[in-house]
Amino acid sequence: MFVGLSAGAKAQSVSLLIQVTPNKIESIRAVSGPKFQWLTVDKNFGLYHCRISAELFAPGIIRQFNAMDGVLAIQKCRSITRRKQPNDPLFATQQYLNTIRAPWFWDRNTGGVNRRGDTLVVGMIDDGMDTAHPDLKANMWFNRNEIPWNGADDDGNGYTDDYRGWNGGDSNNRTFTTQSIYAHGTEVAGIMGAAGNNNTGVCGINWQTKLMPLLCYPINGVNGDLGVIRSMLYALRMKKLYMATGGQKGALIMAVNTSVGIDAAFPAEQPIWCSLYDSLGHAGILSSIATTNTPVDIGVVGDIPSLCPSTFTIVVNNTDANDNRINSGYSSQYVDMAAPGQDVYTTQLSSFMGPNGPYSKVSGTSFAAPQISAAATLLCSEVCDSFWTVHKHLPDSATRLLKSWILRSVDVIPALSGKCATAGRLNIEKARAEMNEWCTAVNQNLRTASKVYPNPAMPGQVIVWNGLLPGITSLTLHSMDGRQVATAKAIENNKIQLPDLSAGMYLLQGQTESAVVRTRIFVSEGSK
Repeated sequence: MFVGLSAGAKAQSVSLLIQVTPNKIESIRAVSGPKFQWLTVDKNFGLYHCRISAELFAPGIIRQFNAMDGVLAIQKCRSITRRKQPNDPLFATQQYLNTIRAPWFWDRNTGGVNRRGDTLVVGMIDDGMDTAHPDLKANMWFNRNEIPWNGADDDGNGYTDDYRGWNGGDSNNRTFTTQSIYAHGTEVAGIMGAAGNNNTGVCGINWQTKLMPLLCYPINGVNGDLGVIRSMLYALRMKKLYMATGGQKGALIMAVNTSVGIDAAFPAEQPIWCSLYDSLGHAGILSSIATTNTPVDIGVVGDIPSLCPSTFTIVVNNTDANDNRINSGYSSQYVDMAAPGQDVYTTQLSSFMGPNGPYSKVSGTSFAAPQISAAATLLCSEVCDSFWTVHKHLPDSATRLLKSWILRSVDVIPALSGKCATAGRLNIEKARAEMNEWCTAVNQNLRTASKVYPNPAMPGQVIVWNGLLPGITSLTLHSMDGRQVATAKAIENNKIQLPDLSAGMYLLQGQTESAVVRTRIFVSEGSK
């Protein structure tokens, strides 16, 4: 039996990892005595986990194990830390990235493409973007179906020479103008997608996702809301084109950020602007919105686009990296969540001569909101294939799913109580956990499902569900984001009468007193 057992650390136990020669483990266990707990890690490799109370552990125990016949190696078990950090020299100044837990996501994925290899795009309705910036040019979106500057609409999308996005303000292809010298869009772009791990400057939430500039400010500086509407329409048409052509044209835009707005305004004054958020959402685009920087109750004072009544937006106010609330618009009804937009280190115009080059600190809700669009796009780089099936057939449900994962996963912050609906701040790592929980549930449902035919079916049609459990007590249909939308009727045996449904994809659920079975069904347009 070991000697020298003594009082030690306050921890509950100390763990040792021991490798032994074959057939020696029993004798080693016998010599060590009953104070040790043993678990087999890998018997073929001779690897065992040994645990002892910390109060009994003494450093000499490791030496005694090493002296025993048959012990090949021993080490004390230690905690490990994730090390997926970029080599960008200014990353240490970007404290907000740790606050929203972005590096914990990067251990698995850093953005750019989805699991099908499709390029992910995030749109920015702003004052353009410095396309020459060393930290942005690698992630600049290009319309590869457009021949640049040939004066023709090569891809047939209704826009001429839209090779690098679109200028909604002046309705042309110039995405860097005299309005862009304010650098607001360039600052936003750096937060969402400054190239990561390129040994240059800062790091974006997405290291590789493509940035689409949608310039909304006309050169003459008037009618900026018209520029916003044109920019939204461009994003909408490019996403619809992508969907219609199976990805051969257009762009896989998953999120659009709006860090511009009108103080003290209401939806009745901007019905066209507001309605377009629903249009984007139905096309599979989630919109993040920066609320006003003025510390007012926006439900009383007004703010556009914060008050636009769309289910496809996330309205954002401001905190700092230490979760202190920063004065900005608030409402427990109309503001959804917060993100740390105070003192955010990001990209500046490439002509800017700061101490670290074209980078500086910025503050405001304008720099909180793009973190949400970036998070949504980052989630899309890892989400399961079932999500993309939903996105193809029911893009509005895909948008709602993205929104729900982000809102349900916030870190609740006491300072935000009554200031936003969730009383919480963005946490990308927890949003991924929400996403994975959905993927696990849906994929399990589909693996255990039996065959339905015809599939696709028509609204109101009678279908056959092979293997439907006897004793069904209810038949319900659910959208792919989990909402029950209708009930179905069992006719006889395996035959089911579908209700009149809109075209799309649904989960058909049958329930007995002791079991639940689900299957996926597509409903085509038309009537029975």
